[in-house]
Amino acid sequence: MKSKDTPVKLSRDLNLMILFNAFHKISDLFLLTFFTSFIMQNASNEIVAVGIYNLFYYAVIAVGFFAIAYWVKCRNKVAVFRFNLIPKIILLLLIIFLGDKTIEYVMPLGILYGISGVFFYLPMHTMLHEKASVAQMRRYVGLNSAVSFLTKIVAPVALGLFISTSSYVQVAYVLLILAVLEFAATLLISSSRHRSRAPVDFLGFFSCMMRFPIIRVIFFIEILRGFTLSGALGTIITMYTVYMFNTNLNLGILTTVFSFISVFVCWAMGRYVRQSMYEKFMLASMLILTMTMGGFLVWTTPLMFLLYRLGEASAVQVADQVCSVNSLNVSKSKCVTKNHRVEYFVFRDAALFIGRWIGYVGLIYLGVFGGYDYLRWYLAVITVAIMVMGYLAAKVSPHIRGR
Repeated sequence: MKSKDTPVKLSRDLNLMILFNAFHKISDLFLLTFFTSFIMQNASNEIVAVGIYNLFYYAVIAVGFFAIAYWVKCRNKVAVFRFNLIPKIILLLLIIFLGDKTIEYVMPLGILYGISGVFFYLPMHTMLHEKASVAQMRRYVGLNSAVSFLTKIVAPVALGLFISTSSYVQVAYVLLILAVLEFAATLLISSSRHRSRAPVDFLGFFSCMMRFPIIRVIFFIEILRGFTLSGALGTIITMYTVYMFNTNLNLGILTTVFSFISVFVCWAMGRYVRQSMYEKFMLASMLILTMTMGGFLVWTTPLMFLLYRLGEASAVQVADQVCSVNSLNVSKSKCVTKNHRVEYFVFRDAALFIGRWIGYVGLIYLGVFGGYDYLRWYLAVITVAIMVMGYLAAKVSPHIRGR
């Protein structure tokens, strides 16, 4: 008889899903973080161009989730997942062929990468619930986090070095080869066995949301999260990094350093912090953010920006992890039935998009009427929104109960 502590072996499908997540993080670094740097070096109004690219990227993801919900719920999820690589390959080919003229097509490029994100995220969310048993889930999450963190530490410096020594377009060739290999690897995943016979029921889920206030609170938190952590915050930090430290190599090095700090915070949260301790840790995190943001507002220097990045990489990760745990726990709670799980993720992403839309419209407005002198005040508004989000997440966490 096996001990309860005996490690559970992951299936080939789950190991492949970990690999796909790592590939996607590399793509995000290249097509979001470093593409922001590329835009800043080539666009006449970089703030507006960056805002437009991200706005269309996230808008397509939000609309696309509703569009493909039926196929994800009632058809082979693996077949739907494979489609994420087709628009990505087309996007990389366009970057290669357009070269420096890529900057003239930020809107269609954002749409293409958004289509890729639609076919990646929603099938991936639902495939995990299907292919991982309760015993496998904890091991999967641990191994996936380890690989993701390793990717976040190694990939930024590697990409920054390659782009600095060659060019953004040349590195696109490498990503294109990886995308083709990734597409071949998707052929190794077993077909989806569990296909719901129940139709997509957005009205039914909306009724559930009206019955359970906790879902509405979670979705309000997700709006704040879209405005901050999953939206404009990362873009503004990338822009300030390029603005103050100039090169893609510096962007890669700093991204790696602060990713390492974030990795440590995430590991410590998962290893030592119990759910009952969330509120105290959130209070400490908000104090750190207040001090570092205040310092950056008064002294807008590279040193103060690095101190703010240190606070963001540590304190913000606490808030992000609490929000992630709450969101996942609600999807497994009595508030969300098994037949409404796809609808829950679709609505959650819609809430994220509302926040992202507000964030990037604000960024575009600053690009037209303001500039970097006003951008730090916008960063302050985002930081305050993070504090509100963290407070609500810590308060709601004890009230989420599983089935």
